[in-house]
Amino acid sequence: MPSQCSTMQYSNLSQGDLSNEEWKELCQLKRAIDDGPAAVAACKMERFTELFVRTLYGKGDTMRV
Repeated sequence: MPSQCSTMQYSNLSQGDLSNEEWKELCQLKRAIDDGPAAVAACKMERFTELFVRTLYGKGDTMRV
């Protein structure tokens, strides 16, 4: 069975806010994971995590500069 994903890529977390396309992708991945996590390729789960973490950037920071 051929792999659904290409080689792992690391992105820079300082890319800022998600674009509209990235928000749509995040929502689609969340629905797929909610519906059946076993059916979602590991690289797609990693992509979800990458996008989700970017939505958290700066939230919960307790230091005031």
